[in-house]
Amino acid sequence: MKKSLPFLLACFLFSMSSHSSSISTTKITRVLVGPSYGKNVILTISAKPTELPPCQTNTGYSYVFDGTTEEGKMTLSVVLAAYAAQKDVWLGGNNTCSLYGGIEDLAHIVAK
Repeated sequence: MKKSLPFLLACFLFSMSSHSSSISTTKITRVLVGPSYGKNVILTISAKPTELPPCQTNTGYSYVFDGTTEEGKMTLSVVLAAYAAQKDVWLGGNNTCSLYGGIEDLAHIVAK
């Protein structure tokens, strides 16, 4: 137990120093796709999260996801339906910006 205490403390401190974003009520205002973005789908939203991960440096766009995977295709379907109907969504990121520089990778979308 004594050996695992420093590890648990380090994990706790690391989790406090980084955070993913989340916004519980917003609308999707733009959906960007095309050759300039590769396999990525980029979203802009009406209300921005108040807390952003350190990697989120692009202020114009909010989230990005890979639209070519099975999960991405399902996500794109929900995104387009919510966008077309202008329904509120709950979006959350995963604290990484690995798909498109400076834009947080999308972790989930919930259509309301």
